Amino acid sequence: MTQTRRNRGFTLIELMIVVAIIGILAAIAIPNFIRFQARARQSEVNTNLKSLFTGLRTQQKMPPPSIRATGFAPERGNRYTYKVGDCGVNVEDRAAIDAVQHNDDTCIGADLFKFPTFPQAVFEHVTVAGQWSARGTSNNLPFEPAISGSNASWDFLAYGAGDVDNSLDNDMADTWTISSADGSLSATCPASAAPEAVSAGEPFNVANDVNCGSL
Repeated sequence: MTQTRRNRGFTLIELMIVVAIIGILAAIAIPNFIRFQARARQSEVNTNLKSLFTGLRTQQKMPPPSIRATGFAPERGNRYTYKVGDCGVNVEDRAAIDAVQHNDDTCIGADLFKFPTFPQAVFEHVTVAGQWSARGTSNNLPFEPAISGSNASWDFLAYGAGDVDNSLDNDMADTWTISSADGSLSATCPASAAPEAVSAGEPFNVANDVNCGSL
């Protein structure tokens, strides 16, 4: 007489082991995926800051303190606010379907029409610290966004600040700088072990939104 084998399902212990393995893999994969997304989004600020740098450095005389003086106009859908001065009311407002511009804008705001849930941190930035080259120092280049000097000799520091981790609380903005002067600069978060040598025209990550906690 032939004996048939009864089919049986997974035991509770086997199911618990599988669930635990899935949980471990998810715990490893999700942070890496978030960092991958952030790096992809940070390509926006790197590209636009380099474009702003190129536009400013081609000027023979010191341009007026207007971010569009060189034709700089990033496409809509931007996650970052771009600054060459104190924003205040001098900001291109992109919170509605039609952007609102002013002749003396020193900032272009993040596109809050496309990203209405962005935290207030997209308008803020974390200030870089360090030391400028002799030329930057002689032109009184500050560590806030600015165009400084005279027609004979001038320098600028521009900022890009935004949200790349989709956090709804007021966490630290992802902050980048670019300058026409060489400098020895320190990142705020993660904090630099020592100042870094940053060349003119090189975007520098002052604060990384993904790796930094709430302000």
